Amino acid sequence: MNVLMTKTTHNELCSGITDGHTLLDLARGWLQQGNPIVAYELLSSAISSPEAERDQSLRARILKETGRVKMMQSEWDSSEAYYLEAQRVFVSIEDHKGASECARNRANLHFQKGAYCEAEKLCDQALEWASTLNDYELRATILNTIAAIKSATGELQEALKTFKLCLADFQSTGNGIRQGHVLLNIGLTQTELGEYDNAIMSLNQALAIALEVKDLNLVEICYQNIAKCHLKLKDTILAKSVIDTARKILPGLNSKALECELNVIDAKILRMMGNLSAAEELLTQTNIMATEHNLAALTADIMLERGVLARTQGAPEPARAMLDAAAKLYQQLGIEKGFKEAVQTLNDLSRRTDA
Repeated sequence: MNVLMTKTTHNELCSGITDGHTLLDLARGWLQQGNPIVAYELLSSAISSPEAERDQSLRARILKETGRVKMMQSEWDSSEAYYLEAQRVFVSIEDHKGASECARNRANLHFQKGAYCEAEKLCDQALEWASTLNDYELRATILNTIAAIKSATGELQEALKTFKLCLADFQSTGNGIRQGHVLLNIGLTQTELGEYDNAIMSLNQALAIALEVKDLNLVEICYQNIAKCHLKLKDTILAKSVIDTARKILPGLNSKALECELNVIDAKILRMMGNLSAAEELLTQTNIMATEHNLAALTADIMLERGVLARTQGAPEPARAMLDAAAKLYQQLGIEKGFKEAVQTLNDLSRRTDA
């Protein structure tokens, strides 16, 4: 019913519009509003317009936006077909920027599917076309994808180098929000490498940008990871201060997922500070919240922390049960990092019990 109403609204708003350029602009507007259904209808009309028949550049741009629509709808094969055809047309008219953007978008598509080798090949092709232009922002977006591929395949030092090249390009363009997200990626990579002091510096730089541009999602992620780094450094007082600040700044904790995430970190802090009863009470409340709101990944995180807490309390059997449940849930959800951590903690517990 909603789809039908959307289509009717589109017909009423756009009846009589046949110009391909106008239809493309309208489609982009609907995409910005997060409505790919209307955008696809407009693009379908645009590709059949006389303007698109005469103007190959317009045709390529319509095809590229259609690929974007299909990607938003997770229709991977269809998306790539549109991007590939758009790329072919861009190459035929020697529009290297358009061709590079298509290759980059195809790389992002393959990255999301886990096809990292193919994604890297497409990034190399995109960079080759981008090298003929003086477009730092385009090059930065390609470098960001390359760095993400390196990170996903475990090449963390290479990922860090590439993220820093990406940051330099975004700094050249003055794109603050992109700088913030790359600094976040740098901080997360440094965390993976165990460079916690450097990670805190990078994450604080990202946080400063996030607060300036009022990107609350980035603010949330920065606070969480800064607190985690302080925990890794055993700075429980600083970690607690970061979490308390996050609770004050983030608006009402309207997101139950956010509230649960902060609670799990808070419980870890309480455990490390020796306040085991408060940690247990907080985890019990948080587990109820996560279950009520179907937050499966966070439920696994809670189980893992409850297992660690039970081990700290000298209760090996409840600890083993919780850690085993966490490992199974992580495996079911395909969260490899969490699964490995739960299994490692479970093995450590077994070794301690056997000793």
